[in-house]
This record gives sequence, structure tokens and C-alpha cells, in this order.
Amino acid sequence: MGETTQVDAEGEVRQAARDLDYDRYLAALLSPKAARLDLMAIAAFHGEIARVPVNVHEPTIGAIRLQWWRDVIDNRGSGEAPGSPVAEGVQRLLCADDKAVEDAISVIDAYEELLHPGALSRPGAVEAFATMGQGSVFRWAVRRLGIGAPQGSELIGAASQAYGRVQLMRALPGLLRRGHNPFVAPNTGDWEMITGVLIARTRAQMAEVRRLAPLAPAAIRDVILPVALVEPYLTALEGLGSELIDEQATISPLTRVWRIYVAKRLGRF
Repeated sequence: MGETTQVDAEGEVRQAARDLDYDRYLAALLSPKAARLDLMAIAAFHGEIARVPVNVHEPTIGAIRLQWWRDVIDNRGSGEAPGSPVAEGVQRLLCADDKAVEDAISVIDAYEELLHPGALSRPGAVEAFATMGQGSVFRWAVRRLGIGAPQGSELIGAASQAYGRVQLMRALPGLLRRGHNPFVAPNTGDWEMITGVLIARTRAQMAEVRRLAPLAPAAIRDVILPVALVEPYLTALEGLGSELIDEQATISPLTRVWRIYVAKRLGRF
């Protein structure tokens, strides 16, 4: 690959991370320079996978799109270029980290579940979704920074549950518009109960994040920087009231930048 082509490819990875997983993009900007592009590739991969259920109506079409990424994973090291800078970056990372293969597949499995009505209705399903989705991305990034698995595992777990739930709630309007109701709630009252439980458990997990963060290596706190946005997201979600399932909760770009920067400097979430 020529120098110009390489620069263009890296630019596409950065842009994909910015467009598809802005929170992790911001966190990656504050990471060590040697790992920055790799963390953006991980963020872009997660963003590519996470957008499938909110962009397709037909589960079969969603499964086909996700299968393309499964093929990318299976073809790592084959020398066959997938034609996507993000996919090529992911393949390179997977070849350097065997455990990352499990993480990447887990992310795909998590979001494929959202294509099926009622997927998160069974006991423990939300916890599993957060662990498989956000948790796998956090663990992959932690290993890329050279941190061993046992270190900070409780913090990563709490961060995964808090951030996973808040992002699930933010995704609900898009999922419902595409006909993918993960809870099969038939009326407004049911949604108020479901989201109320999700919000309460998110705050409980955030309390754990705050308890555990001072005890963890700084590199792990850097990986979970997006969790600094959980409280602003929760405030936005609560502000929507009954419209929470119709309109995605957002916070301003300035708030996102500031909260992540403060969390980086002070180590507080």
C-alpha cells in the first residue's frame, strides 16, 4: 500500500469512528498515540455493527450484513483485502490478538440478537447484551493497551452494564421504527416500567464505576472514558419522559467533549 493510500485509509478509519461511535472516538483521541488508530478501528467496527439493527427492517438483511463482518473475521490473515479500511484494520488487530476474535464475534452476536422481537425480554438478557456488546469492546481496547485481563475486570463489568444500558435506551426509537422491539412491550405503561428499571439499574452500575475507578490502572479508566457520558445521557432520557421511545436522547457535542476530558484529567466519572 502506497504512502498516500495508507494515509487515506487511516483517515477513513478516523472518520468512521467519528461518525459511528463518537464517544469512543473522543476517548481514542486522548489515548497514547501508538494505540490511537487501533482504538479508532475498534470504535468504528463497533459502530458498524451497532447500526445494523437500527438501519434495516428485515432481519434477514441485517443478518446478511453481519455475516459480511463474520467473513471478515474468518478471512483474517488470508491476504484477501476486504475492500474496507475499517475491516482491514480490524483484521490486522485480530491477527495480533487471538482473544480479540472472541470479542469481535461477541459484538456481532449481541447486536444480531436485536433483530429478533423480544430478544431482551428473558431474565438476564439485558445484562448479557451489555456484556457481549459494550463489554467486549472495552475488553478488546484494554488488551490493546497492554493491560492484563484480571486487572480492572470488575470496573470493566460495571462500565459495560452502565454504558450498555444507556446506549440501549438511546437506540430504542430506531429499533422500534425498524420493527425490532427487544422487549415486546404492548403499551406505554409497560415502556415506562421497562425504562424505569433500566435507568435505575444504570445508576446502580454507575455507583459501582465510581467506587472502583480510583482503584484501577489509569489505562483502564482511559478505555472506559465514554462512561463519563452516562449521567448526561440519563438526564436527557428522563427529560424526554414518555417520548423516550420515540425520540433519541442526545447531548451536545461540547458536553461530550468536556465530560470526557474532565474524566481523563481527574479520573472521575
